[in-house]
Amino acid sequence: MLPSFRPRTKTVQMPRLPVDSGVAKRAGRRYLHRFARDEDGTLVVFSLFIFLAMLMFGGLAVDMIRYENERIRMQSAADRAVLAATMLRDNEGSATPEQILQAYFAAEGLSDQLGDHYRIEEDDENGRVITVYPAATVPSLFMQLLGIDSFAMTTPAQAAETIEGGPDVELVMVLDVSGSMNGQQKLGAMQTAAVNLTSTLLNDADEIGDVGITLVPYDTYVLPPPGFLNFFSNAAGNGACNDWLLWTQITSSLNLLTNRRNCDTATWRTVRPYVSDATLAETYINDLRAAGTTSIDLGIRYGALFFDPTIRPAISQLIANGDIDPAFEGRPYDWTEPNVVRALILLTDGTNCCGERFGTLIQDANTLAVCQALKDQGVLIYAIAYQAPTASAALMQGCASSANHFYNTSADEIISVFEGITASIQTQALRLTL
Repeated sequence: MLPSFRPRTKTVQMPRLPVDSGVAKRAGRRYLHRFARDEDGTLVVFSLFIFLAMLMFGGLAVDMIRYENERIRMQSAADRAVLAATMLRDNEGSATPEQILQAYFAAEGLSDQLGDHYRIEEDDENGRVITVYPAATVPSLFMQLLGIDSFAMTTPAQAAETIEGGPDVELVMVLDVSGSMNGQQKLGAMQTAAVNLTSTLLNDADEIGDVGITLVPYDTYVLPPPGFLNFFSNAAGNGACNDWLLWTQITSSLNLLTNRRNCDTATWRTVRPYVSDATLAETYINDLRAAGTTSIDLGIRYGALFFDPTIRPAISQLIANGDIDPAFEGRPYDWTEPNVVRALILLTDGTNCCGERFGTLIQDANTLAVCQALKDQGVLIYAIAYQAPTASAALMQGCASSANHFYNTSADEIISVFEGITASIQTQALRLTL
């Protein structure tokens, strides 16, 4: 039997390096250096930071937009409610000011926001003053991350109508009487609507001078009152009508260069400034006929003329002639005169045409230029497309002071449109004091 064989092993003990040896130090420094230079994961951390920042700023924007939309809605309701409730005139339903306030806020779904946050003051000497201060809370969506759960808001509004001394109204009615107004009973319906408006505003005036209405019928040209053109210092040529060369300026009108043109001088075509008698206004309106082509630009330029304070010498002469009541001496008011409502109604059933003066595009540009100049001076423009083509409706929309001042209507609805404008003008004669 062979003897067992066990291989002999020998353990070699490696010498331990001292912990403070140069090798260990160098190895540690290399490791730390590599760790410091290692950029793996850095972009992830930075991207996470940017994402959180974007989320916060985006969330703030969303919450602010929600807040502002609600504030505008509530402020609009407050303004309209106090104006309507402040009117001293009788209303058909005999509603009290409190009931009117509550009805306006209820229509917007804001009854809870109004609550009892209003004050009604009235007496025989000072008239009526109504103040509302509705309050609401808008919950936040994203700002909750910062501990902001909601935003509080209050939209105060106050309106006052005094027994005497309210704002004066200067209204210019620029009415299309071109040949196309003959059809589909358009002229007759417009006349009825215009008579209703003038009768309401003039009969509701406390005294002569509180409301002045200027009638500007237009077709191809506009026929000014007799002798009016004599006050233009730069009117070239002959003729009973005139045409402007500069359309972007509505001030210092009598000094601007114009060309006099031959035109139809039928009496019914005449511009009637500062009509203050309802019966006389009805006569002038019912005398209107339909003839000629359409110059919307010339119509509104003549309408703008009767807001220009520099035409006072011509108005004074018409007063001296007995054509205008002496109460309107010194009119038009200065542009900066406080407590004045300036409004213009522009109505057309057609498009600028038909090459007798300018091309359609030029006339459209002229029209918009005058509209913008009027709006820059604070004149309210109610623009009516009266069974008009699409292009004309777009032009009227561009002229209107806002979407709420534009009407695209028919003969069946024109009376309702003028009734709405009447109410709007009466409301403007109130004063928002907050």
